[in-house]
Amino acid sequence: MKIDKLEIKNFRTLENVTLTFDGYFASVSGRNNAGKTSVIKCIRSLFKGQEKAFSLFDYEDSISYTASKTQWVSNNSPIEFGYYLTASKEADPGLYSFVKKIAGIDDLSDNFQLEVNVKIKEKEEKEISILINGQVLKKYETGEIYQRLSSSNTVFLHNSTGGGNKIYYPSGAKSFHEMMLSKDEKEDLKREQERIRKKVKKFASEHRGELSGLLGKLEDKYEVELTVFDGLFRDSIPLGINLKDKGLEVPLDDWGAGTQNRTQIMMSILSASRVKQQSNDENRITPIIIIEEPESFLHPSAQAEFGRVIRGLSRELEIQIIITTHSPYMLCQEQPESNVLLDRKVFRNRLKETVVVDVSREKWMEPFGEILGLNHESVEPWGDVVKASRDNAVLVEGPIDKEYLEYISSLGIKGFAIPEGVEVIAYGGKDALKNSIMLKFVIEKFNRVYVTYDLDAKNELNRIMSHLSLEDEVDHMAVGLNEAGKDCIEGLLPKNVLSNVYGNNTDLVMKLTSTDTKTRKSAKNELKTKLLEEFKKTKNVSPADLKGFKSLFSNIGKAFIS
Repeated sequence: MKIDKLEIKNFRTLENVTLTFDGYFASVSGRNNAGKTSVIKCIRSLFKGQEKAFSLFDYEDSISYTASKTQWVSNNSPIEFGYYLTASKEADPGLYSFVKKIAGIDDLSDNFQLEVNVKIKEKEEKEISILINGQVLKKYETGEIYQRLSSSNTVFLHNSTGGGNKIYYPSGAKSFHEMMLSKDEKEDLKREQERIRKKVKKFASEHRGELSGLLGKLEDKYEVELTVFDGLFRDSIPLGINLKDKGLEVPLDDWGAGTQNRTQIMMSILSASRVKQQSNDENRITPIIIIEEPESFLHPSAQAEFGRVIRGLSRELEIQIIITTHSPYMLCQEQPESNVLLDRKVFRNRLKETVVVDVSREKWMEPFGEILGLNHESVEPWGDVVKASRDNAVLVEGPIDKEYLEYISSLGIKGFAIPEGVEVIAYGGKDALKNSIMLKFVIEKFNRVYVTYDLDAKNELNRIMSHLSLEDEVDHMAVGLNEAGKDCIEGLLPKNVLSNVYGNNTDLVMKLTSTDTKTRKSAKNELKTKLLEEFKKTKNVSPADLKGFKSLFSNIGKAFIS
């Protein structure tokens, strides 16, 4: 099952908002008190789920009109929730067969849409309507399907600040993973339990005799029967969690908070995946995973890596994962439309209703940067990198370097191609690489990165590359020749290209010796453009013409093949 859209009215600060969730991954972000938790509470209001077998506490998901109605709306308008859902016969056979039977829709399509509308009125009255593929259902059908959605264990919620699942011992709380059981596993375990039950019953008969003897000393006489508890293991089993590091096995609770939280989240994803894989369970409904603040307790670079992993798993497993976050590193760069940004209007210096910020695709990070408090000066050079759509990247100093690599790769000459699935991205000059924190974030964001820079910057950048454990020519490379004026990508060009441009533009060449910095920089940039244009004019380019670029393309190829 998947939530495509939510419409919320008159609920807390959400006076009138519509949230659209594109794809399997969605992030909801914004400042504190922007309405993120209210969005999750709205979802949980419908998908309450079943009480977990081993939980001592349960989330309070009921919505009170008196406590939750938007304060500044003076009339008696109801709280309204509109849930627009997609389900399928393959992924949600339990819901598909139930809807088909209850609603009497014999020709129900394999992929179908549910629209659930809930109104909570002034006297805590609830009015519900449901549409299947646009068809309004009758009262009985609506009630049955609503109850099925509400009682099914459809949403897995992980609150990163809540500490995860715990079993409480006299010595303290211990984390556990609730391992979901398939139908076959439950049947197998039931048979094994019966065998154990008989053995325990045999042992219990001796205890019963001894206990009867003791109780017989009392004036009131009792018959004693000892039994084994039923349903010890139902849909899941609580398992303790230990993590190994260099052969040392350590309980999860003894690791750092970031590692604990990240592991618990992965366990939630595993549980949802196991539910989806239960192909022989006719009652199966593919869960939706909600994660509140997955970045909690993690370093920014670890946030970037974890965000990439979560997004990849949502697509790979085809399970919807909705997160709330304050971290720009958790946002979906591959599909910016998957990110929902919430903000609050201000009226007379007072915060009012929540709004969904309009985020354009071209500059989608700008409003996130403003609201989430990003340092624009440190992030701006990396704008194109942050918006990258692929999982592997070659980073180059500027747009001209990018154009050289992409043009040469397009020629189809063996040994001079950018590997498939690799994006060439300009990062805005060598100074951007000096921000080691941002560079580490970028490296963690991608599956694989190869960094290039001009040879004249090598001495400045060597220490930073070494600090980040990046190996020369394996992970990064200085581009150019160790000759005057050739310590950049233009130094790799054939001699005839250099001769033609420099010979025909003596005025620009002379300006390179000017004492005015602005004049020198302008002349240099103009010559770079002319060199690129001249190179692209070359007809019938041969491998010999590209010999200067050979080691660069060779190193890039090796980096991504490995």
